[in-house]
Amino acid sequence: MVRFSLKPQQVLQILEILGVLSSTSPKPISGRFYNILRNIFWCFILGNFIFQLIGNFLYIYHNLNDIMILKSILIVACVTDGLLNLILCQIQKERLQYLIEEIENYLQTANTNDINILQKHLNRYMLVMATNTFVLSFAGLIICFRPLITKERFPVDVWYPFFMDIPLRSFLIYVSQIFCGIECVLCLNTDSSIAMFLCYSTARLEVLQHNLENTKTKSFIHACIKEHQDIIKFVELTEATTQYFILKLNLTMGTTIICSLFPLIIADQSLTVKCQFMFTFLSACKRFYVSAWSANDLTEMSKQIAYSSSFEDYMAPETVNEFLFIILRSQKPLTISMASFLPILSLEYFGNFMTKAFSYFTAMKSIINT
Repeated sequence: MVRFSLKPQQVLQILEILGVLSSTSPKPISGRFYNILRNIFWCFILGNFIFQLIGNFLYIYHNLNDIMILKSILIVACVTDGLLNLILCQIQKERLQYLIEEIENYLQTANTNDINILQKHLNRYMLVMATNTFVLSFAGLIICFRPLITKERFPVDVWYPFFMDIPLRSFLIYVSQIFCGIECVLCLNTDSSIAMFLCYSTARLEVLQHNLENTKTKSFIHACIKEHQDIIKFVELTEATTQYFILKLNLTMGTTIICSLFPLIIADQSLTVKCQFMFTFLSACKRFYVSAWSANDLTEMSKQIAYSSSFEDYMAPETVNEFLFIILRSQKPLTISMASFLPILSLEYFGNFMTKAFSYFTAMKSIINT
């Protein structure tokens, strides 16, 4: 049972606030001054991400022989995730705006029963999304406050060619890294938005399933068929919009998981170091889980349309082809995949990837212990 829940309108409002803070919100704002200010803030975040990546890459280059360089590679993956998230949201701004407006219009026109179905599906993900937010935020806090409990100067190991011992420059680098970490944590806004799109599609399919089971007239069946086509178009647009986000998620979070696992199996690492990698590992896995779970629910619900009702009482000769079409179309499940040129990295292959990665690191641990 869900101990707390948020209404769909509240979820959209929270996502909008996070989008504004992370400069990834696709919604336009009124006023020329605010648009200019928004663009300046976007450029500032972009420049800060690039500044952090330069320092990380230079540090990696100068410490290639250090086994703990995996920590820097992990940070590079997280910062790259935030950078790509910022760029992709800007490129896909119009599509994301359309998808969000579609959900908002649905919430204004749908009846109470339809809203309750959407609420039911949201409640299933609410605990996981809240846990994901907590774990990701805690991982960011540990990294940001790392210098307070260790002898390190900065939250993240970086190297710049200019002199970093000057107090003012060190302070600016410290503030820049904390700001970059906050923006990386706010990237959960994109993952939650994708899960919201999939949850909305799944809820509409369940509403359609109930309507087909209770249909009484041929005209209502035609309306259900049109509704099914609208849902398919929405899912196809969602896939076209999010496929590169999924590609980005697989590359960056996959790298994060691999780099987090290795320090955890090394016995001589301190508890503080292992806690940092543990929370980073959990947050990356949960980001995968939220997207994979909602995509799997959509696929399973789309399969139920063809088996949920019987049409023989209302199948007139002029509608036979339409009935056959909706049944045959339901045999092809609605799936969310990523760019077709890299199918091996899609969410459905992630389970096999994690199994092989865990086996690899288990074998490595046994070798190290011997």
